[in-house]
Amino acid sequence: MGQTRVRTTAALLAGIALLGAALVGCTSKDEAKPSGQAATPVQLGPAKPGSIQNVLTYSGAIQSSQQVNITPRTAGQISGIFVDVGTSVRAGDRLASIDAGTLPSQVAGAQANVAAAQARLDGMLIGSKATDIAASQSAYDAALAKYNQLQTPLLSDVSTAEAAVATAKAAADNSVSAVANAKATLLGSIYIVCNQGIGIATGVPCNNITLPLSKDVTDAVASNLQSGVGSIGFSPGTNSTALLGANAAYMTALNNQESANQALATAKTRRDQLLNPSPSDLAALRSAVDSARSNLENKRVPYTESDIRAAQAAVAQAQAALGTASTLLDQTNVIAPFDGVVTQKLLEAGAGASPAAPIFVLAARGVEVRLTVEEGRIALVKPNLQADLTVAAFPGKKFSGKVASVAPTGDARAHTFEVKVLAGDPDALLKAGMFAEVSMVTAQKNDALLVPATAVLQGKVVTVVDGKAVFKAVQTGLTDQANVEIIGGLKAGDQIVVVGQQSVRDGQPVAVTTGAAAGASPKATPSATAKP
Repeated sequence: MGQTRVRTTAALLAGIALLGAALVGCTSKDEAKPSGQAATPVQLGPAKPGSIQNVLTYSGAIQSSQQVNITPRTAGQISGIFVDVGTSVRAGDRLASIDAGTLPSQVAGAQANVAAAQARLDGMLIGSKATDIAASQSAYDAALAKYNQLQTPLLSDVSTAEAAVATAKAAADNSVSAVANAKATLLGSIYIVCNQGIGIATGVPCNNITLPLSKDVTDAVASNLQSGVGSIGFSPGTNSTALLGANAAYMTALNNQESANQALATAKTRRDQLLNPSPSDLAALRSAVDSARSNLENKRVPYTESDIRAAQAAVAQAQAALGTASTLLDQTNVIAPFDGVVTQKLLEAGAGASPAAPIFVLAARGVEVRLTVEEGRIALVKPNLQADLTVAAFPGKKFSGKVASVAPTGDARAHTFEVKVLAGDPDALLKAGMFAEVSMVTAQKNDALLVPATAVLQGKVVTVVDGKAVFKAVQTGLTDQANVEIIGGLKAGDQIVVVGQQSVRDGQPVAVTTGAAAGASPKATPSATAKP
């Protein structure tokens, strides 16, 4: 606890001066007043203008402005120590590391998930490719055109269908004539062959021959052609060859007739579909149009607002998971919270660590002194008030400082308040644990009216009027060790008793003497301890 230094030198000097004045008075040639009361010797001095300061002086131990135990944010084995006792560090520097285990791979996986979710969202926001939309548009246009054509056929399509039917019918009619001609030729050939005998080759009767010729008949004719001998004694080569040729021509005519009839049926079906489409055909084409339209709309707007919000939520969720994994990984690094110096290293690499077990003690570079100021003076001390510090380690050297804070509440029993003074120490000379004396100038006046501090007795000074001591009330201001400021009751040049005032009473006869000690000091002593 700091304490105010009380000085008594001035009072001692005043007593010595008074004694000297008494001795001088004993040998003085001045005669006492006729009253018969002995005159008390005194010395006078003027009230003079000068400078005065109100200085508070306290003592306290120097300590670091900030000191903390550095603990890891996660439990594990210490994998690395990167500083030692005395190492200067900056805020954010890595002091040690805890084994990360699988956390790096978890962070990598979370990063991949964020990238995938973001890519899906970007794809949704970009939409379909222009080529995909164009292809879907073409498919829709074709389906719609086909449906419209079936529902309302073009006159040109109907005319084309009618012409196709007419052409097919003419071909069918021609095929009928061709069949009839081929049949007549075949019957003529059969008639010739049958009139030459009762059968052909193997004796098949003529009344069993069917058109076109059956396989047994054509086989018999072929056999007869190979033997070159007819069964009824004639040369059948010419007639048999004609018969087979007539049969082949008849079969070709029949095939052509069938093809013509099929073509005619197809042309009629196509015409009938154009003129009278079936409900099932219309429904099928309508369904195709709807499907093509839906596909086109999906290409144009492939995702709904709900889809996009869901994708955005997926990105946010992936980012949150990445943040959690990254935070866990970051917590394996032990970081300096502020600039300072490592004062203790409590654990080594390989040791187990936890948030409950500190690894280092870190102290800030700045130092401070905490003072205890009594209630009567706390109003004089305010934040940013300048202060001077001295320490025994550096005699004669002053360190500048300032008041950082004044406690808003005090000790209710001792009626004191804690004041924190920050020390300016650019060369880092001050160490925690040193003892410092702190002086604070709470007020200063350069043109104050001053009298010696010993000349003021309980708010009064002693003047001399007609050879008698007269006590006069004054108003005082700042006070230091040597002088008191007079703010009322005196003016510059007024003479007051400065030696012997404590030995006289109001109205008592006095004898004024001279001495070098008389007069007020024009300047305050800077190191003096102030009184409020």
